[in-house]
Amino acid sequence: MGIRCTQIMGLPKEAEVFLDQYGMKAQSTCPHCGGLIGPARRQSTIYADAKTQGMFDDGPLLHDYPLTDGGKAREIVQAAPWSSGPCIFLALRIFDSTGATTREILWPQDKIDQA
Repeated sequence: MGIRCTQIMGLPKEAEVFLDQYGMKAQSTCPHCGGLIGPARRQSTIYADAKTQGMFDDGPLLHDYPLTDGGKAREIVQAAPWSSGPCIFLALRIFDSTGATTREILWPQDKIDQA
């Protein structure tokens, strides 16, 4: 008997690479000396959630990522096929500085079909 649960598949690898290359990063500063501490981390803000996509309202939070060129990238739910619970595949929609969509980085359909 399998366990039924929400499976968050996240972003495709190509989207992660894109965010590593073009996403804004921030580094924490020491409150005492003001020096930089720890590794630089990807900046993001939560703009919505996909809780209702989850089996028990446990779907993922969705993020906006500022880009170095002034645009932004936004996580969206691409698909949520059922396999002992929903498998939530996120995609990345990329906007230029005017807010126009310029690209989407999606999971290949065969990967979704294998869920």
